[in-house]
Amino acid sequence: MSNPHRRPALSSRSLRALRRGFIGVSLLGQATLGTLPAQAQAPEPAPASAPTPSGRCVLLFGQGRNFDPDQPAANRRWDEVNGAFNLAVREPLVAAGLPVVNMVLPVTATDVPRNLQGLLAEVQRRGCTRVLETSLFADPQQGLLIARLRVYPVIGLLGPQAPGSQPRIGAVAHTQQKEFTLDARVMDRVNPSRLGRVMAEEALAQLAPAPSRAP
Repeated sequence: MSNPHRRPALSSRSLRALRRGFIGVSLLGQATLGTLPAQAQAPEPAPASAPTPSGRCVLLFGQGRNFDPDQPAANRRWDEVNGAFNLAVREPLVAAGLPVVNMVLPVTATDVPRNLQGLLAEVQRRGCTRVLETSLFADPQQGLLIARLRVYPVIGLLGPQAPGSQPRIGAVAHTQQKEFTLDARVMDRVNPSRLGRVMAEEALAQLAPAPSRAP
């Protein structure tokens, strides 16, 4: 019986296109973390969940890395894959009682300073104290399909703040990664929704507050 939630990553044709070239940008892994010049323009984020009353929400940020200006269909597919992966990661977090805000950028958003400015603006607007970065991408140089979650603390939102101070994103606090051999068979079989839920359940220990102990 077919699975209605199954979304294969990419076709073998798209895989062949990937092997010709790879443009990969990790927004939080390669950018200088912190505030950016005021003139940087923030991108329009994807529709996010409603504002949370708690100041301790998790910003669930996702973006694909396999942008190819000559392959618009493959770019759209990577957007679908990363959107499904990001939304699936959300499910176990919400079930565990964590307030979550989703933000997903398209693979065509390759301006890292602009992307980071938009992320910081969303973090400040929502009052989130952690960022969980989700990414499902191909690395042809290593011959791998990689699914990755990274947790970052947001610094400068809690406690006393100097006038005019801006939040910044700290160093990665936790990385969770699964790797698959990059071939057409794996690309057709990978289920980003199921993979996202499984990885989010494994990452919950890094996000959920520890239960208080009775005196």
